[in-house]
Amino acid sequence: MKITEFDNITKRTSDNALYGVLNGKEVCVIPSDKLYSVYFDLYSTLRQTPFSSREKQYGYLQSHPKFKEIFGEIVNTEAPAPKATAPEMSSKEKLMRGIQNLMNFFTEFAFTPSFRFTNTFAFMACNSAKSAKEYVDNYFALMDSSYVAEVTEKTNSAEFKAIVKDFAQYGKPTSTINNRLKIYFGPAGTGKTTIAQEESENRCIVCNSSMLPADLMEDFIFKDGNPDFNPSLLWDCMEQGKTIVLDEINLLPFDSLRFLQGIVDGKSEFYYKNRPVHIHDGFQIIGTMNLSLGGMTYGLPEPLVDRCSVAKEYKLTAEQLAKAIVGWDAE
Repeated sequence: MKITEFDNITKRTSDNALYGVLNGKEVCVIPSDKLYSVYFDLYSTLRQTPFSSREKQYGYLQSHPKFKEIFGEIVNTEAPAPKATAPEMSSKEKLMRGIQNLMNFFTEFAFTPSFRFTNTFAFMACNSAKSAKEYVDNYFALMDSSYVAEVTEKTNSAEFKAIVKDFAQYGKPTSTINNRLKIYFGPAGTGKTTIAQEESENRCIVCNSSMLPADLMEDFIFKDGNPDFNPSLLWDCMEQGKTIVLDEINLLPFDSLRFLQGIVDGKSEFYYKNRPVHIHDGFQIIGTMNLSLGGMTYGLPEPLVDRCSVAKEYKLTAEQLAKAIVGWDAE
């Protein structure tokens, strides 16, 4: 800081020090023990012979036309100590903050983020804030949670956006936990099943409320005139690592949904009626469903929703509704 930045520069005879006013407060600019050497340096610069009297030296300098210019260039006071600033958080610290805030975010909804939920949420957050919001909103919708409306509203908040930002700054998880189940839901005519069948090369099982695990795993046939069972399409897809669609998956009875929960959790093998079933990489179930039918909502159990890598809602658009009138081939 230069002396020219001070107001009302004066010298006190009581202590022979130079004082000035800075931001409305009087401060010592140059202590008395340094004042003489400062004057001497100034005189040398001005090529003047210094007086023996300090008072005369000071009076001369004040009257000199270059006093402020030279005084400002030569005399500097100690710069104020910089304000302490908090150290920059690492991406890992921001992630930990985001995870804690995510847990706090769901407290009022009686929900605790699981290991799988957190992993999938992190992937969605790295894609976009919109993807993260849709994942959370659809997660609660698929469970037919009583908090759907409140969660949907809260995921619009700055609090949620800050959580997503902390996750995104860390980056994608090192591994994917959920990779065997997708859920596409929405009203009839939205194209969800058509898209799912394209992804599965038309491998599809239409589900109903009487379909037990045995119906999912076995096809009834007659062999040599006797009833027998062959591995089902679902079984074949597991063994071959292929994708299959389970249409109207939410109409399955609870026992069948629990069975599906066990085969999309990452295991590579299980036994069915004492026969080994191998689940190869690439196997995937796409469940399509109308969440509401006849005024009733048919949700999925939370453990199954928790295993979804994608929970996507399909909605009818004006363009789709127009096709009902003008036809699908109309431009």
